[in-house]
Amino acid sequence: MINRIISIAVLLIAVALVSCKKDNNDSNTLGGDTNIDLTKVDSVSGVYAQLDGGSSVSVDIKVKSNNNGEVTYTGTLDLLSLPADLQSKALEIYNDHGDYYEASKYVTLTPDMKLNFEFTVRITSEGYMDYFTNDEPWVMVKYNDPEGTKYTVTNKNGETLTRTVTEKTGQDDWPYGFFYIKTSKVEQEVASDDPLLASISYRANHKFGLVYLEYNFLDGTTLEIDLFPWFLF
Repeated sequence: MINRIISIAVLLIAVALVSCKKDNNDSNTLGGDTNIDLTKVDSVSGVYAQLDGGSSVSVDIKVKSNNNGEVTYTGTLDLLSLPADLQSKALEIYNDHGDYYEASKYVTLTPDMKLNFEFTVRITSEGYMDYFTNDEPWVMVKYNDPEGTKYTVTNKNGETLTRTVTEKTGQDDWPYGFFYIKTSKVEQEVASDDPLLASISYRANHKFGLVYLEYNFLDGTTLEIDLFPWFLF
């Protein structure tokens, strides 16, 4: 695996996954080719975030390394450059709920209000898998899986959390930049004790990878995140 204030994205992805441990589920494996254009070292993608449809804020993320599909991304977000609403949301997540989401594993806040982040996900020609759950794997999506496919884990409270492929039309119907692409939509349950989130959904494409994330907060606000690997266009 976090339109995007990427740092917010990272924290929010962690939000849904942290405090979980892997279920004994054979679906939590990911094969495929690890030498793909999307994850070449030094490749830079643009991330664009909007809170409740407000002004878009962008940040770049860079592939630091790719070790047989284990892809490490890095980036920096200057909080002082953000609109007040996004700055407030980022600080709320980091300061008030950072421990719950184990944010310190992925993000650090400097004295001059910069969020530096580094995280590793597995990305192959088959799909995406993250390690935000006690460093254990949990499949985000496999591009060839049909609608209705589920990927599950059991959290420390004994809850089974599920990611479900809820839409896969096979048509170029998702607006992406200057054209339309095919996507798989995945909806994810969040833990019952999650302090911020009501729901999470995202979309992925076999060429461009993870292209969209949506986080719906308990306070009624929505963060939308678009990701563009411009070097593939």
